[in-house]
Amino acid sequence: MNRVSLTLLLVITACTKAEDVSSELQKREVRAASARAIAPYAPAATPARTPGKLEQRLLDLASCGIEGHQITATCPAMEALAREIAAPGSSKELSLELGKRLLANPSPAVRLETAKLMGADRASRDAIVEVARTDAHPGVRQALVRELADEGARNPSVASMLFAASSHPEVAVRREAVAALTSPANRSLPGGAERLVAIVESDPDPALRREACTQAGKLGNPVLLPMYERATASVADPAQYAACMEGLVAMFHNPPMFDTSNEQAYRMFLRELSETPRSEASPPWSVTSAFCYYSHEADLTKLSAWKQQAPWFDATEVKQVMGSVITDTAASWQARVAAVESMVGLGATKAELASLSSAVVGKGDDDRRVVAKIRSVLAP
Repeated sequence: MNRVSLTLLLVITACTKAEDVSSELQKREVRAASARAIAPYAPAATPARTPGKLEQRLLDLASCGIEGHQITATCPAMEALAREIAAPGSSKELSLELGKRLLANPSPAVRLETAKLMGADRASRDAIVEVARTDAHPGVRQALVRELADEGARNPSVASMLFAASSHPEVAVRREAVAALTSPANRSLPGGAERLVAIVESDPDPALRREACTQAGKLGNPVLLPMYERATASVADPAQYAACMEGLVAMFHNPPMFDTSNEQAYRMFLRELSETPRSEASPPWSVTSAFCYYSHEADLTKLSAWKQQAPWFDATEVKQVMGSVITDTAASWQARVAAVESMVGLGATKAELASLSSAVVGKGDDDRRVVAKIRSVLAP
């Protein structure tokens, strides 16, 4: 190739490259212009979410332990949360979205306190119910049952959760369910009384069977009467017998609220208290003291209203039965002394009490205790 040809070739090649570069620059400029044109309409990059103060305080609870159904009170993070909630202008309630997110947190402490700060609306309560159904930590389950305890009668999903909790493997969770099922707020809960009967008669924990028998009576539900009939037919288990006798009394006489008035339970109570032979276990002192209003700090206004609702209650009839307990040396001295207190609460006169003192003719320590009690209430 001669020099002229070579020079021409270099010029052509250079021009070609220049044209290519120019073309590429033009393309880049077009792309840049297009980007500038559409920029106002493009979605902005999502910044990393920064937790708010309350949320952060809740997340910090992951460092806390749980004692029973509560976070350890001395945990610094719990103290910081309390300060945050108490601060002026601080949000006291979590949104549904935030609440759901925190209820899914792996920390039991975070889940527990989150539920307490969620709203009272149906959606928030249902979100808590879902956790309460499945949470693997018994302390959290117990706390959530307590949080929703009074809502069983008006929220079917809560009712279902309470029934499930009453069969939980952990007795602490079952105990919380019993407390919820016997709440006055759940008197109208369908199936509640029936579930309590099953617990009284078949729960594996003796203490819980006793507690359920005592507390169930506060519902005043007639469905419970056959169970109380069976439960008080024998004194073979004195502790269970005493607990169920207390529940039977609560069916018709429930201080300090005085919000039950089942006449059949009243008749059953009189029959049980009159049965002989009596013993150290029968009748229980906790039952013979049932009408000791002056030591129970009873609300006398509510007591008066209750008497209007229970016209079948006959104080003279009850005093007669209590008097027979006081003079029966087979009964425990505790039950006899407690019966003296009930006599006073039922309005016994000094003459009635003095007559009972004269009828206690024994000379043993038990009789001396009974006489001393009568004399103490007779003293001016």
